[in-house]
Amino acid sequence: MLSEAKIKFVIKNLKASFKNNMPLCFSYFRKRKIGILGGSFNPAHSGHIHISNTAKINLGLDEIWWLVAPQNRLKSNIGMESFKKRLSYARILTSKYHFIKVLDLEEKNKLYASYKTVNFLSRKSQTVKFIWLMGSDILDNFSKWLYPSFITKKFPVAVISRPGYISSFTNSNNVPKLGKRIKPSKSKVIFLKKKPIWIFIKQKLLAVSSSEIRRLKHLNNMDSKK
Repeated sequence: MLSEAKIKFVIKNLKASFKNNMPLCFSYFRKRKIGILGGSFNPAHSGHIHISNTAKINLGLDEIWWLVAPQNRLKSNIGMESFKKRLSYARILTSKYHFIKVLDLEEKNKLYASYKTVNFLSRKSQTVKFIWLMGSDILDNFSKWLYPSFITKKFPVAVISRPGYISSFTNSNNVPKLGKRIKPSKSKVIFLKKKPIWIFIKQKLLAVSSSEIRRLKHLNNMDSKK
């Protein structure tokens, strides 16, 4: 993970332009297939990139939009970096991945819940096809989201396997809420199916998480103070 000094240096020299982060279909009229990956990204890490790559390849997506949440009512504010810092670091991390667009769409449009974001994109889009992406570690809390059924009725859902959450995912009570499950072999035709519909994509797992990164950062800070 980049140090805070390194982040500030990069931002200062790039002047936060991040040209690769501008979506090609912000007119919402282009025929594109877009994966939506929302979250706090506190911080963004290689696991998020792994999910994005897996989704792009398996679903035939043109772009992945990382929507950095201004806040998350299910997460404590303790240890939560500022929105600006989380956004900037995610953009630095993905600077070489031109299909990943790190956006402040939710902050700019005051969208403080995922169902509002889905509604916003649905109203704005014309020919763009969106799919909601989530790691299997997120599924256990899906029923705690505001109006989760609204999300699955508007967008198909792709759940990407995450380390340590396979059995939890399989036994989750939230699985039926996602709708009809299709086989991985049908992944690229998911946009043609009637919603609610979802797919589970299992790839080689990458064991990294934001919470583990924060824990290691805390330990490093403690060691530096000794």
